[in-house]
Amino acid sequence: MNRLVIYLLFDRAGVADAGVLHALRGLRPHASELFVVVNGSVTDASRASLGAVADSVFERPNEGFDVGGYRAALEEIGAERLATFDEVVLANYTFLGPVGDFAATFEWADAAGHEVWGVTEHGELTPDPYTRRGTMPAHLQSHWIAVRRSVVVSEAWAEYWASMPEIRSYDDSVRNHEARFSPFFAERGFSVGAQFPAGNFRVDGAPVANPSLETPVLLLEAGAPLVKRRIFVHDPVELDHRGVSARDVALDLERRAFPIDVLVESTARFAPSRVLAGGVGAGPRVLRRASTALTHEWVRDEASGDESATISGLHLRIVRGDFWRRLASGDTRLLGADLVLVESAAAASLDSMPASASLLARQRGRRVIFERAEPLAWEFADHRSLGMVVPVTPPIGTGLLADGWRGARAKAAALAASLGADAPLDANSPVAPFAGFAAYRVDALRELAAALGARGFAALETRFPDGELSRLLDLLASRLVLDAGFAVSEAETADGLASDYALLAAKYEDLVADFGAEVRAPHRFARARRPGGSRVAGLAASLFRRMPALEEPLRRLAADAKGLLARIR
Repeated sequence: MNRLVIYLLFDRAGVADAGVLHALRGLRPHASELFVVVNGSVTDASRASLGAVADSVFERPNEGFDVGGYRAALEEIGAERLATFDEVVLANYTFLGPVGDFAATFEWADAAGHEVWGVTEHGELTPDPYTRRGTMPAHLQSHWIAVRRSVVVSEAWAEYWASMPEIRSYDDSVRNHEARFSPFFAERGFSVGAQFPAGNFRVDGAPVANPSLETPVLLLEAGAPLVKRRIFVHDPVELDHRGVSARDVALDLERRAFPIDVLVESTARFAPSRVLAGGVGAGPRVLRRASTALTHEWVRDEASGDESATISGLHLRIVRGDFWRRLASGDTRLLGADLVLVESAAAASLDSMPASASLLARQRGRRVIFERAEPLAWEFADHRSLGMVVPVTPPIGTGLLADGWRGARAKAAALAASLGADAPLDANSPVAPFAGFAAYRVDALRELAAALGARGFAALETRFPDGELSRLLDLLASRLVLDAGFAVSEAETADGLASDYALLAAKYEDLVADFGAEVRAPHRFARARRPGGSRVAGLAASLFRRMPALEEPLRRLAADAKGLLARIR
């Protein structure tokens, strides 16, 4: 089939990341012409990468969201040339794929014979979530919509694009394009279908409105060749309220041989470390039992005091003391290893903890990183995208999960900026070696070593004196490893995680018990009540959860009032 694929890309940093390139390479065998439209611009390196797989790379001003990009691409190609293709596919960067291959999707489309088709569908919703009234119709999701020539040459096609209002927001894009596109053409007599209709996915017998976000594992099990990126960078508490675990999706992708390095690189710049560690990092790792007959022997380097061994084909080096200064100096003994197991002198985060909790954190850290060096090495050997492992933060009396920065977040952000890292930092607590113990893949630290060397460790210490620089680097380590394209994770023994789960379950029950059984999203409810938040929003959240019948009329009243004010102005 003579098929044109128009692929839309937007990236604030102008990067065509591994997820974009993987998708384009998957589409390439099925496209007679592959046309990439960029909202904004891309770097020279990304332009070259795109050009190596696509036939055209068309950069335009970042206006009109995806609708504006598609319309500009269609105008650039021209109606006469568009009419020469049997099929036109409009796809974008918001999905990751192929999971397996796109061949089955195109084979399904050829067999189904729909004139307008997509991979996934959003189900009907009443009331419409954008207008709070009426019904939003079922529709093909806009990350992949295809049309046959009969549509492209029709008057309806010209009418659709000519009647498109100005798109100024994401909501505009959904209301005026995604939710409108397939119903528009269905009303005009064209055959419309989805490879994976929303109606095929149910939970406890109830239909699911948005399977791509609400039941992503079921979608993959059904054979879907893609997943939404948003799953891995979205607020995990909000996903929890939908019953979705990013970790489960990541593990399912790994079982299906999706390249995990692509998953990590495609998400690392868009979310803080704890969100990423819980999803693309596959959550806390349960360390296996070490063999009773150890297969390695630690050798001491008298010059440095380090110890080294080879485990599972990896050269490990134990480093105690001022690790970051040695890394910045370009110490070849460190940079020549595969893994470094670190006991840092900068565990200041423990100073404010009860002595017993501080002792427990250090005991656990030593056990996970040093006493479990063999199982730890197995994890790094089995997962080549894994760049950093730290012990699970003990929840016993520490408060570190709520306040791991201990007042240092602003300084950490300043240091991150000076090192060229601008991805999001955690609001409350990063994944960090709070007790001073960590394991790093050396390849994940090479960019940081170069940045520290270029900036000068001594010069940085003048800005962050008295050991503060090393402490901040501990707190930023996960962010910097992620920026280098590697995953981060926490680890514990099975017994340790069992103890943590029992304690966290008790704490959770104690925290949410006062909300009442009718509160089905307790964290969202708690956030609404949080000091410093919107009092009106908090009261509204409380009211709607206790008396849900009031939500629709009150929201409609608010929408009408907003419209009236707009007309007056």
